Amino acid sequence: MDIDEKPWSQSKNERNSRENMNCMEVCGGHGEGVSYYRRPGLDVWVLSRVKQDVTSGGGDLHLLSSCASGRITRMLLADICGFGPLFHGVATRLREVMKRNVNTIRQARSVRQMSQQLSAASQRGGFASTLMSTYFAPTRSFALCNAGHPPPMMYRMKTRQWSLMKQQPAATVTGGSEPGVVDPSEYQQFKTTLEVGDMVLTFSNSLTESRTRDGQTLGVGGLLDRVRQCDSAKPSAIPETLLNQLKGGSTNDVDHEDATVMLCQATETPVAWRDNLLAPFRLIRGATDRTSFT
Repeated sequence: MDIDEKPWSQSKNERNSRENMNCMEVCGGHGEGVSYYRRPGLDVWVLSRVKQDVTSGGGDLHLLSSCASGRITRMLLADICGFGPLFHGVATRLREVMKRNVNTIRQARSVRQMSQQLSAASQRGGFASTLMSTYFAPTRSFALCNAGHPPPMMYRMKTRQWSLMKQQPAATVTGGSEPGVVDPSEYQQFKTTLEVGDMVLTFSNSLTESRTRDGQTLGVGGLLDRVRQCDSAKPSAIPETLLNQLKGGSTNDVDHEDATVMLCQATETPVAWRDNLLAPFRLIRGATDRTSFT
């Protein structure tokens, strides 16, 4: 089933992309735009604003993938710091990690390969913090790995409350590390079940590093307060509402740096019978690439 990618909010300077996200595909990248993806069991909204030249210091990267039948949705958000061609090199290799593991429910191998790429980037003088998450629609299982990124936020429909996903890791990935890279043993990994209406919000570092009008760094706690002010009954509006709340602060805020907000919400959208039928043929074809790096 081809799912339309529909812009839900857009300024005149933002890219209006009406591409489809298909099964057995990786999409996203680096670029300015607003997107809505309706996948089996999961709705995903992405708002990305570009303020930096990636060759002059790096930028944000977001990637999404869907398996051969649409049951597995994987998402990656990264802040990549580095000069020259480093951003495109790291982005390309992380995209390949997503493609190679597009049909893998468990994300341990994806995390291991991601860690290898972060280590390689460090050896070339760069640094990247990443969040990788995987949603499996039949069981509504949601797994997330945080490699040096600000903690994501979760909304539980049952309690109607937002909270930080920042507790003791459920598991640890072992391996070596390089200077400038978070050791894999420090990765925070979570696994939970999302009920219909539950949401997970991820975002780039620039949001927590944004400064208030009095010059104070907003931080994770300050951002959480602003998320709680958003209307949870209108998830499609949350990313833009959040960024608009942060505008007009002091220096180094979201008006001067790349900013990406990714929000996903568990739904009851089923897997289409056509996707079940075509899944074996898609496996033969392999994953397609619909990413774009500006």
